[in-house]
Amino acid sequence: MKKSIPYLLSLFIGTFFGYILFQDSDLNIKQVFANVLTVKAFQIGVFNSKEGALELKNKYEGSIVLEDEDVYRVYYSMLTNDQVIERMEKYLTNENISYYIKIITINDNSLIKAIEEYEEKMISGSDNVLISINKLIMETYEGGLDDN
Repeated sequence: MKKSIPYLLSLFIGTFFGYILFQDSDLNIKQVFANVLTVKAFQIGVFNSKEGALELKNKYEGSIVLEDEDVYRVYYSMLTNDQVIERMEKYLTNENISYYIKIITINDNSLIKAIEEYEEKMISGSDNVLISINKLIMETYEGGLDDN
């Protein structure tokens, strides 16, 4: 028992000081252990007004709008597989859709699951399959802005 007292005491003291040090920090423990994925996002527009972003979103079915500080960004696709990214680039170029590839980190579990589950199926299908699956993936995102 005497050998375990120093260990227990150091554990208690360490916990106490850790609590005091991190009490005022803005550390969110849920974010530390959150499921995150780094993706290449195909941004098709950036707007200062919500209305402009929603107008572009409605023009391109399946796209989403994310508020980023003081601007609204419209994303057409979010992908991780290099082959699929290349196919999406070719498709958007052929359709004369201007885009900017931006690397972002997402933490929406349903979107991450959809990307991991469906992205491989986009490699070998036709352009219609590519766009249909992309739309399916993007519609799983639970954040973003709606017309409401």
